[in-house]
Amino acid sequence: MHDVDERVQVTTTVTGLPLHFQWRERNYRATQHPVRFFTRRPWWTEQDRVHKGIGAQVLETEVWRLTAVGRGRSAERVYELTREAADWRLARILG
Repeated sequence: MHDVDERVQVTTTVTGLPLHFQWRERNYRATQHPVRFFTRRPWWTEQDRVHKGIGAQVLETEVWRLTAVGRGRSAERVYELTREAADWRLARILG
C-alpha cells in the first residue's frame, strides 16, 4: 500500500460512478466496477471539536475503490479515490 493524497481529475457517469481519472498527467481507466464505501475522517486532527448536528460532513469521507490500468500499460492496479463535493483525490494505491 502506498499513501498518495494528491488531487486528480475524474470522469464519471451521470450517476457519479468513476470511469477514468488523470493523475500526474497520465490517464487511468477503470477495468472493473468500482466499489463505493464511507470511512471515518480523522476529524480530531483537523478540528478541536465537532459541533452538534453537522455529523456526516465532518465524520465521513466517500471512498471509491477501483481497479484501473494506465494508458499504455498492461498491469492493473487497485486505487482508492476520495470525494468531497467536487474535489477528488487519489488517496492510496493498494496493489
